[in-house]
Amino acid sequence: MKFQIETLAQDNNRCGEAPIWNDRSQRLLWTDISSDLVYDLSPATGAKRTLSRGLNVAGIALTDTDDLVFAGATGLHLWHAQDDYRTIATRCDGETFILNDMIADPHGRVYAGSLYWGAAGMEKLGKLYLFDTNGSVRVVDDGLELANGLGFSPDQRRLYFADSTARRIYVYDVDARTGDLHNRRIFVHVPEHEGIPDGLTVDRDGFIWSAQWYGSQIVRYDPDGHVERRIPMPVQQVSSLTFGGPDWTDLYVTSASESWQSPHAPPGYDFNAANMGGSLYRIRLDIPGRPEHRAHLSPR
Repeated sequence: MKFQIETLAQDNNRCGEAPIWNDRSQRLLWTDISSDLVYDLSPATGAKRTLSRGLNVAGIALTDTDDLVFAGATGLHLWHAQDDYRTIATRCDGETFILNDMIADPHGRVYAGSLYWGAAGMEKLGKLYLFDTNGSVRVVDDGLELANGLGFSPDQRRLYFADSTARRIYVYDVDARTGDLHNRRIFVHVPEHEGIPDGLTVDRDGFIWSAQWYGSQIVRYDPDGHVERRIPMPVQQVSSLTFGGPDWTDLYVTSASESWQSPHAPPGYDFNAANMGGSLYRIRLDIPGRPEHRAHLSPR
């Protein structure tokens, strides 16, 4: 099956990530992590603006009040406008956050993963945190290498989570009342000759869509972890993806132009290739996604 891939924005994002669709405004939001920028785009008109400058943002969640929750190198923040935000949390159990991807659950709580990578590689293992609606925060899993994409199954009973450099997508059982995660197991172990799993999303049928950094592709897995399809992309560093559009059948895909030279690439990978990434794409599908839950967080 051949898919039409449209280029919607060419901002040469150094690390485009965290796309999320606002169904109320029919606009897409995403971040360029390395440039401390957050963008807002109307695909219907092509109108694009920069929402936030100067605040490091690696993950985005919507709220019921149409404010935003930003996760990044300085913690978790409730954002209203440029230079107008309140900090929810910057640390837990004495450890300062460097947060990456995040997702809200049906109760308005937020899961976000931490990572600690420097020029020499991983400095220490990260954790998966749960931020409750009252502003409290606790660890729900640990021992993670490079915390990345998160997505719920349609029945909300399972949470999928990508640990990129471990080449694994995990799945947890979710306690809906407490938010606790149980029975972590490997949903997919991505082979060494492919890219590493980055952002992910789950469609209405419960299939998992994974963006492959270093892999030049998107992979759709069935609920048992088998590959159902692959969509080749014109760039090497495919970073994240989300569903949107009026009927939720548009797949929006981010990418990254800044080559990440690491030992986690597949054999023979060209770190100096001309098509690393940096643009935002749209793929029209006949498979619908679902709205993401909205967060209800209060600073302490």
